[in-house]
Amino acid sequence: MNRLLANIVGFLNGLLAFVFMIGGALIGHSQFDAMGLVLGLVAGVIFAIIICGVLAIFISMRNELITIRHLLNKQSQQVPRVI
Repeated sequence: MNRLLANIVGFLNGLLAFVFMIGGALIGHSQFDAMGLVLGLVAGVIFAIIICGVLAIFISMRNELITIRHLLNKQSQQVPRVI
């Protein structure tokens, strides 16, 4: 269940970044003409990088921690125990 939720959050993070970019472009276009569209798109991209980038870092850290856990479990099964 956790893996499914993590995959959904990863997908929604990409979708949210896309919404930020399109929303910035639309807001810029409504305020100004063609130059506002470009400036709004740039502002949306910067906002998406800041907000969604932080969430992407947490998603990446989760994936790396899962990989580390699997490697440690495999390594602990291979090492003979000395008593």
